[in-house]
Amino acid sequence: MDKLLSIVIPTYNAEKFLDKGLSTFILDDADKMKKLEVLIVNDGTPDNSVAVAQKFVDKYPDTFKIINKENGGHGSAINEGVKHVTAKFFKCVDADDWVITKNLEKLMDALEKSDADVVLSSYVDYDISTKKYTKRDIVNRDSNKDRIYSLKEIMDIWPDIFNGVQYHGILYKTDFYTSQNYKLSEGIFYEDQEYATMPACMAKTVQLVEEEVYVYRVGDVNQSIAAENQLKRLPHFHKVIDSMLSYEEKLAQCPDPEGAKLFWAKKTSMFIGSYYQVALIKSPDKKKYRKVVEQTNSKIQARSPYMYGCVKNKYKVFTVFNKLHMSDEFYNSKFSKFLFDIKRIWKLDKKLYY
Repeated sequence: MDKLLSIVIPTYNAEKFLDKGLSTFILDDADKMKKLEVLIVNDGTPDNSVAVAQKFVDKYPDTFKIINKENGGHGSAINEGVKHVTAKFFKCVDADDWVITKNLEKLMDALEKSDADVVLSSYVDYDISTKKYTKRDIVNRDSNKDRIYSLKEIMDIWPDIFNGVQYHGILYKTDFYTSQNYKLSEGIFYEDQEYATMPACMAKTVQLVEEEVYVYRVGDVNQSIAAENQLKRLPHFHKVIDSMLSYEEKLAQCPDPEGAKLFWAKKTSMFIGSYYQVALIKSPDKKKYRKVVEQTNSKIQARSPYMYGCVKNKYKVFTVFNKLHMSDEFYNSKFSKFLFDIKRIWKLDKKLYY
């Protein structure tokens, strides 16, 4: 039976989490199980992750497979895993995360009827410190839930689909992705921004699946999104920003150039905004990174006047916040909610900057 969906799981130091995650890919429907492929990519892990994965391979050899490689980082593991995908579609799931099994089956039902280049779905955050789940839903307001959208149409409903264009919400048709020969940056963090942005720019067709499939574990101080780690990895932000800016020259070659440019600009400007927040707001020393951010902004202006136009207002706002010594806690709990409400009221999500 041909495989319908492959799951690529980059794995490094994940023995504490992997059993839980892999267990969620065991489906009650035997036919669906035969159409599912789970690729555990051993990125040279020094712990017992491989032994955990081997138990699943031994019990379900037609579904679970281990791919061994030397350590090269998250992007490297995805690049390698994609080479081994045999299903029509593939999705990446990190080794410390998991899926909602019943919704994975519903996703597969949708994929059975789909030929879309990109499929977007909802996901859920799980905070390990508070034990709280937070839904990150997408909404398909069309009466035809199987409707296929263009990138331009996706941008017209951005507030409804924003969560789906994140790493945790996006999946690709395999031949669409591999035909681009796109390689994620290796040896750095935040390359998931590349994964969920640049390949999607080439899409002719996008489908929405509202089910919450992916469960994203947050609240771990060791994660790349933890503030201290983000500040240590500012050079990784710089590399990914550079990679995303480099893609601008390819946008004219995309099947939907207008939609691709809007999508690329939105995703890139959002990532740059996250960079501003990390360097100017999350840093306890408010002066420490001002010069670095100023230099980065000058590089953005020189490389892409268009992108600079998208982010210059963000830069000004974050600079003011920095000089006012706004805390990250206040920004996240108070101001960002206020900004979100203003954007909704004034429909600023229709614009590239906000």
